[in-house]
Amino acid sequence: MTRNLAGDFFDLMDRLGPFEPQPRVAVGVSGGPDSLALCILMKAWTDRVGGILLALTVDHGLRHDAAAEAAQVGGWLAARGIDHDVLRWEGPKPAAGIQAAARAARHRLLADRCRSEGILHLALAHHLEDQAETVLLRFAKGSGPDGLAGMSPLREAGSVRILRPLLGLSRSRLRDLLEAAGQPWIDDPSNRSAAFARARLRTMADLLAGEGWTAARAADTARRAGRSRAALEAATARLLAEAAEVWPEGCVLLRPDPVRAAPDDLALRALGRCLASVGGARYQPRRDAVERFLRSLSDGAPPRGATLGGCRIMPRGDGRLLVAREARAADERIVTGGGAALRWDGRFLVTVPSGAAGTVAALGRRTCALPKHLERLPAVVRETLPVLVREDGGVGFPRFDFANEFNIQDESGTGTAIGVVFAPPEPVSASAFVVV
Repeated sequence: MTRNLAGDFFDLMDRLGPFEPQPRVAVGVSGGPDSLALCILMKAWTDRVGGILLALTVDHGLRHDAAAEAAQVGGWLAARGIDHDVLRWEGPKPAAGIQAAARAARHRLLADRCRSEGILHLALAHHLEDQAETVLLRFAKGSGPDGLAGMSPLREAGSVRILRPLLGLSRSRLRDLLEAAGQPWIDDPSNRSAAFARARLRTMADLLAGEGWTAARAADTARRAGRSRAALEAATARLLAEAAEVWPEGCVLLRPDPVRAAPDDLALRALGRCLASVGGARYQPRRDAVERFLRSLSDGAPPRGATLGGCRIMPRGDGRLLVAREARAADERIVTGGGAALRWDGRFLVTVPSGAAGTVAALGRRTCALPKHLERLPAVVRETLPVLVREDGGVGFPRFDFANEFNIQDESGTGTAIGVVFAPPEPVSASAFVVV
C-alpha cells in the first residue's frame, strides 16, 4: 500500500470520528475495485486502532454469476485476514424500478446485519467521481442546496452510522492501490451500460472536463452546498424543537403557529421531515405538494386537513395538527416464525418473541379487546400500528418498551406482545448534514 494513500485515508477516518475503543466496522463490498480498495484500507485502519472489520457482500440474485463472484470475493478477503459473509436478497423482484429496489434491499440487508452484530459503523465505497456524478445528476433535476451537497461522508441511519471515507479519493488512486497490491477485481458490466445515467456520464467525462467540470470542481460545489445545507438543517431542528412533538407510536403533533412564522424554506423542511418520518420514507415528499399545504396554513383560516406523502394531516381541537400514517398505505404483511427482529412499514422495528408464529400486519379495525395503552390513542394512529396475528387467531399487541423485555403477556390476554420501536429511516430529529 502506498504510504501517501494510507495516510490520506487515515486522515479522512480521523475526521469522521471520534470512534469508540476497538471500533467494529462493516464494509459493503461488491467485488469491484472501489469496494475492494476500501476493504484493504479499512483493514489497515482497524488494525491500527485495534478495531474489528467485517466485509459483507449482497447477492441480489439478479445475475447468473453473482453467487460465484461473491464466493470469489470471500476467498480474496480471507487471504487478507478479513472476515466476510454473503447476504442474499430473497423473495420476488419487481418488474420495474429494479435498480432502485436492489439499492434499497442492499442498504436494508447491510443495516440489518450490522444491527444484529452490534456493529455501529457501515462503510461504503463511494469515491470522488461518484460524488461528481451525483452532483451533476441532481443539478440536471433542478436540485437546490440539499441535492447539490451530494453524499455526506457521515450519516446517521437509524442504528448504524454510514461512513463514506473515500469521497475525497479518486478512482484512479484506488485502482493504483489494487494493482500495487496484486489484487484483482470484478468488473460489473452494468457500469458500462448506456441504460444507466451514470454510465452515460462516464463516457462524457473528457468533454465535461474540457468545459471545466472536473470531479474536483464538483466536489468543491458539493462542499459549499453542504455548508448551506448544514446551516439550514440546524435552523430546521430548532424550529421542530419548538413546533413538533414526536410520539413513540409513530405520529407527530405539530403546532402550526411556529411553522407559519418561520421563513418558507425552514417551514417546508420542517413539514417535509415530519411527513417523511411518519410515512417511513427515505426522502421527503415532493416540494410542490408540501408548498400547497404550507400556503393553506398561511392564509389566515383555521388549519385544514390533507393527505400527503402517505400521511394524513388532521386538525385537533387544541389547535395542533396530528400527522399520522395513512391507513391504506400501511398495508405490509410479514409472515414470521417468531424469534426475529424485523422492519415493518419502513417505520417500526418489531421484535417477535420466540415461538410466536404469525403475520405482522396493521391493527386496522379489528374487533377485539384492546389494551389500555392502545385505547387511549387516536383511532387513526392506533389502526396503523403493527400487531402479530397468530396462527391460533390470537393477536399480539405492540408494547413500546425500550428495555427489550418483550416476552410478556399483553394486557388483553389474547396473545403474546410484540416489541415495537419507532425508528424511521429519516427521523424528525435527524442530525445535520456533515461536511468535512
